[in-house]
Amino acid sequence: MSFKDPEDGALDMGAFLESPGGFFPIPIIITEPALGYGGGAAICFFHPHKGRGGKGVTPNVTGVAGLGTQNKTWLGGVFHSHIFGADKVRTMTAVAKPHVNIKYYGNNSEFLSKNPVTLNLDGWVVYQKAQVRIADSRWFLGASYIFFKTENSLDTIPGRPLLNLILKRLKGTSTISMIQPRINYDNRDNMFTPTRGINAGVVFDYNATWLGADDDYFALNTYMLGYVPVGKRLFSGWRFDGKYLIGDAPLYAYPFIQLRGIPAMRYQSDNTLLAETEWRYEVYKRWSLIAFTGAGKAFQSIDTFDNIEWAYTVGTGFRYKIAKVFGLHSGLDFAWGNGKDFAFYIVFGSSWSK
Repeated sequence: MSFKDPEDGALDMGAFLESPGGFFPIPIIITEPALGYGGGAAICFFHPHKGRGGKGVTPNVTGVAGLGTQNKTWLGGVFHSHIFGADKVRTMTAVAKPHVNIKYYGNNSEFLSKNPVTLNLDGWVVYQKAQVRIADSRWFLGASYIFFKTENSLDTIPGRPLLNLILKRLKGTSTISMIQPRINYDNRDNMFTPTRGINAGVVFDYNATWLGADDDYFALNTYMLGYVPVGKRLFSGWRFDGKYLIGDAPLYAYPFIQLRGIPAMRYQSDNTLLAETEWRYEVYKRWSLIAFTGAGKAFQSIDTFDNIEWAYTVGTGFRYKIAKVFGLHSGLDFAWGNGKDFAFYIVFGSSWSK
């Protein structure tokens, strides 16, 4: 089995990934400011198959992953993504055991935003998603289901008895049991590292006591990922995302700004809006340079939007086309959030996913 492309002689994993039992090891380096430094690994097993007319389509992927960080956060899990027929049905299944110690900034609390406490989540999560293509169009209709049961607790703060009383009341068992009807439009030229097309949709979250959850609440997520080639070697990506919550959710389930370089749950509230752009320039053969920036806000209502601090990020990185047959790029990203937080990420495919 050769790991060189016969056309350009460069390192290429495509032939190996297409072979029976082909797999791709992905080292995980964690620099998430809310979790601390850590690492782990994931192994993705590729299962290539043919679509209409014997033409190859996006492969099915099975993976196993494990990670840990310096603040004793750890996770182990397995997943499988499957495409049936000529990309008529897409499914994703995942089961994981997370034990998370993450900084909690208080969801619009002026004191906790500057003095975060540690939130511990210890539980199990099960995820299942299925989407069906509508006729021969680019539209997909489907739903997903999430079950997450956890034991949660928060640290206390010396000299803050009233706040500590509130934090102690949040300790206990929490259960999310949620169905997510969704509609999606996807005409990307590649599911791993797109260069052209749009992936846009609406997801409606319904967490219900009749499904076994602790609370009834709703949420709406609208998103658009757009990819535009600017030149022969220059490609742009555009991301817009909005989340809107109705009702009372567990403190960890409130929407928060998700941008590279921004600590998870640092900017959290009932609603979030963000925009991000990424540009990739092919500098030499399979090598590319990346630059990106983005900004967003987490706010309770439109009336408070102007008074809320912006979360913003800038960053750079590089990519290598590791599997030409799949259009798959891999590399590193380096990101700075609000001029004070830094993180770097190993990227396999795209930094954006939906």
